Amino acid sequence: MRTLALLALLASALAQTVTVYPGFAEVKEPLTLPRSSWTFLAPEGLLESLIPGSLALLGVEEEARRWAPGGVVFFYKGEGKAELRYLTQAVSGAVFYVLEDSTLSAWARISSRLDLSPKALFLVAGEVPVLPSAQPKALLERSAFSSPEEGFGVRRYTLPPFPLKPGTTELRFAKKEVALERVLSYEGGFSTREVLPLVRGYRFPAPFPLAPGAVEVREKGVFLGQGRLPLAGEGEEVRFDLGPDLEARALRTLRLLSQDEKEATFEVETRFKNPYPYPVLLRVQEVFPRPFRLEGEVQLLPEGYRLERRLLAGEEVFWRYRVRLPR
Repeated sequence: MRTLALLALLASALAQTVTVYPGFAEVKEPLTLPRSSWTFLAPEGLLESLIPGSLALLGVEEEARRWAPGGVVFFYKGEGKAELRYLTQAVSGAVFYVLEDSTLSAWARISSRLDLSPKALFLVAGEVPVLPSAQPKALLERSAFSSPEEGFGVRRYTLPPFPLKPGTTELRFAKKEVALERVLSYEGGFSTREVLPLVRGYRFPAPFPLAPGAVEVREKGVFLGQGRLPLAGEGEEVRFDLGPDLEARALRTLRLLSQDEKEATFEVETRFKNPYPYPVLLRVQEVFPRPFRLEGEVQLLPEGYRLERRLLAGEEVFWRYRVRLPR
């Protein structure tokens, strides 16, 4: 009898549907149940990993359960086709990305302490809380995965079926070319320094819906660093930074035109030359203390100004403004 039960369990394991979240996973296994009762012989370590209240037999009317070391006896009304369903913290997943030259790849990283062979494998991103138990609450990042199948407030992405062995499995599930722009940027308060510190990064329209996740950047085989992609729908602008740029320098000259007890007026000139043999997007956004008055050929904002220029290799840009600031 025990041998038959093990064979039945093995057959169901080969038809599992596994849906992975950053904190846990949902597993569904089809069954053919005998009348009245059935014993679930759990794989080693599974029962201890279950989220309380998540183990259930779907398709029959349960009446009672008896938990014992290594398994659970179910008592129910009915027989025939059913489904065993549970949430386990022995499996969890995350999303990460690789940007190589102008190709963006999306990957799922799945960690498992179980041996699973799903016929269907999904990665869900959305806010899916589980109640506190002996384990910490699992609360997922909001996401915007696009797929044919969506639930209320969440979306799931179909992954290629792949055996999930104990350890970590990484699966690529999307890959597309992107219209990539190299960005040099400054975002911060009004600066009186002679050199504006510029940060290097990238900008592109999302080729598919993105969940927040780490991205590794490589160009021509050279590792350039890691950043973090934000939440974005398909076609929305994505921008991320890698860190300070050591080559690019935005030089500025600042003159004090007038001042009194309440305010001071400055004239600021900034010059930047693209030092690279390829185009870059220069993006500068300065914020001023209020109230302020600004005059110049820049895009005025309620909090300051923004300037964006696309520059070819070796091209130079110059801008000037006057600003009156409170002292």
